[in-house]
Amino acid sequence: MSSGLGYVLIKCKKDGVEDVYRKVVAHEGVVEAYGVNGEYDILAKISAGSPTEIPRIVLQLRKIPGIVATKTLTVVNLEA
Repeated sequence: MSSGLGYVLIKCKKDGVEDVYRKVVAHEGVVEAYGVNGEYDILAKISAGSPTEIPRIVLQLRKIPGIVATKTLTVVNLEA
């Protein structure tokens, strides 16, 4: 079974970015997270046992209060 790797761009309510960041960093499956400038506020790197688990992790992240939108980028192996 191949592992799953993805990146999630997270848009937050403006008055709670730091609180959302702390919850994202502590979330199972999140291996790195960064505050970013631009349309989105947080970039999170997620890792899962398989690519099919990525959507489950993203759906859990979206339940964090203060998150208003996400965009998921799933990593694919172009050398296969």
